[in-house]
Amino acid sequence: MIKDLREINERRGYDVIVAGGGIGGIAAAVSAARNGADVLLIEKGLNLGGLATVGLISFYEPLCDGEGTQMIFGIAEELIRLAAKYGFDNIPESWKNGAEKRTNERFAGHFSPTIFAMALDNYLAENGVTLRLDTYVVSPVMEGRRCAGLITESCGGKEFFPAKAVVDATGDALVCLRAGIPTVSGENYLTYLVHGTDTEDVKNYIKCGRGAALRKWWSVGAEADGNGHPAGVRKFSGDTADDITEFMLLGRKMLFDQIKDQPKESREVLTLPGIPPLRTIRHIVGAYTFDGSEEGQTFPDAIGRCGDFRTAGRRFELPERILYHPDYPNIWACGRIVSAEGDGWEITRVIPVCALTGEAAGALAARFCCS
Repeated sequence: MIKDLREINERRGYDVIVAGGGIGGIAAAVSAARNGADVLLIEKGLNLGGLATVGLISFYEPLCDGEGTQMIFGIAEELIRLAAKYGFDNIPESWKNGAEKRTNERFAGHFSPTIFAMALDNYLAENGVTLRLDTYVVSPVMEGRRCAGLITESCGGKEFFPAKAVVDATGDALVCLRAGIPTVSGENYLTYLVHGTDTEDVKNYIKCGRGAALRKWWSVGAEADGNGHPAGVRKFSGDTADDITEFMLLGRKMLFDQIKDQPKESREVLTLPGIPPLRTIRHIVGAYTFDGSEEGQTFPDAIGRCGDFRTAGRRFELPERILYHPDYPNIWACGRIVSAEGDGWEITRVIPVCALTGEAAGALAARFCCS
């Protein structure tokens, strides 16, 4: 066993530290700041947005129930409108003016991941959130079961940031796991995608004048139900570097093999994913586990409502208890790592619900340290 003997430089403390700059983490940081907290958001990459931008999953799933009723509001709605403000989108006109209309069209749409990522910088700054990029959260510092802050690694070395409350928005529950909160790992089929364009897309763009025509998903591997998963290839948990390396290299090879013999002037890969497009990595086991059987139920601690992006007409309340473990008083989870399983994990892992749980987690963290 090799011990790390380097000094840990202590930095200034914050009321709330959010680990992870995906959609859930952004919503948590903004929510905490609006509720009076001094907030630091730590992101290991160089761009914000997580799977929605860096991961190229640039489709904002529905904020409505598919039958004309908007289910999710707040920061989730702010973010879909921000995603459409400066870049292309295909949100239905019936939802664009902010007035709810009775329509079966879903309040959802594709967007430019690169332009959205840039807009998110300003969004955080305007809401008073301090941002730290290129910084890995290594572990929480625990005093019993209370988190005193986070140890990080960056080009500046090993650092400690004290905090009164912490929100884990890492996407893989890393903070919660290393704090001692019980977690469950997921299993994923191999799906790899890039954004690309070809001569036919350019012709369509010239004809229609819409930017979305220039940027398309090119993918290999499995669909959501596993159809297309390569024969003889195992499933991936995504909770180790070895696992992610194999996933990304195999996916990249499959896509390269598919396009390498095409006429080289006829197409271009615009962007490679900067994080693995894994649907379910690891989640906490919280005070309540949402499993998708709760359709129509009400909860005294509800944090909001959502639909099911896959099926119109389903409606759910989400209890606050999916955001935390009762033995850990100042750590909250948000995004796809909340306490959910099975069908419930499918419902909660998508962009608007990640924003909903992030907004709630940020507000709870701020209330804890600022009340």
